[in-house]
Amino acid sequence: MILSMTGYGRGSVVVNGVNYNIELKALNAKSTDIRAKMPSNFTEREMIMRKLISDEVVRGRIEFNISSGEDKSADDFNINTKLLVRFFDQLQLHQERLGITNSDIFAAVMRIPSVTESLSEPVADEDFILIEKCLREVIKSLTQFRIDEGKVLAEDLLLRIHNIMKNLETIVPLEEARISKIRDRIKRNFDEFISIEKIDLNRFEQEILYYVEKIDISEEKTRLKQHCLYFIEQMNSSENPGRILGFISQEMGREINTLGAKAQDQEIQQLIVVMKDELEKIKEQLANIL
Repeated sequence: MILSMTGYGRGSVVVNGVNYNIELKALNAKSTDIRAKMPSNFTEREMIMRKLISDEVVRGRIEFNISSGEDKSADDFNINTKLLVRFFDQLQLHQERLGITNSDIFAAVMRIPSVTESLSEPVADEDFILIEKCLREVIKSLTQFRIDEGKVLAEDLLLRIHNIMKNLETIVPLEEARISKIRDRIKRNFDEFISIEKIDLNRFEQEILYYVEKIDISEEKTRLKQHCLYFIEQMNSSENPGRILGFISQEMGREINTLGAKAQDQEIQQLIVVMKDELEKIKEQLANIL
């Protein structure tokens, strides 16, 4: 089943009179990258929530945000002044050698965990059960968003694949006429530059057969059709088929390029250009699915 890489989920829960809002936003990324923002009293629970998200959401850049109706940001932390001054003074000794400013030093020191101490009480177990339940619902909402978007992407991918197969079928009658055109063109070139009496007709026919065999596109057509059918099969049967569909599209590109190199026919070349365009649109869409 096709799932979109992008998605959004939102939910809220009231715990001890405080309203917590939970948001999840999924964006395109090759791996799982969770960026979390939450109140300081959730620090001990962060790894649990990260694991829950990574297990369910699978892949993508995930922006995870928990906010509450109470704004205690100014009162949640205490600055250890002695440590701040000590670290600041030590870094100032190396300021010139490192080429840093006082503002750089201050920003670095404030990121040291022991310099800022949280005053918030950790979330109690019974409270976290409610918040975790809400988070699971938000994940379900995001997944449903991905499913709905995936249906639209799947329809577009199927359209592109069928367009490639349709153009491939159009090549068949043109291919038969192509051989006659090539044979006549070579014959005209011989007639123009070499007297017909000097041509060994048997050898001429042998060379024509050899040349026709070199530019035969039967195998490429067969393989391209198989790749298209396999693409559709994986779309419908694989779980999170994005990567394997990417590999199949690469193989399709090789066959289309070979068809173009061997075609030597204007009408067929035009169809090849259309197939290449459809394949590029497929690759663009594959970047948006899991």
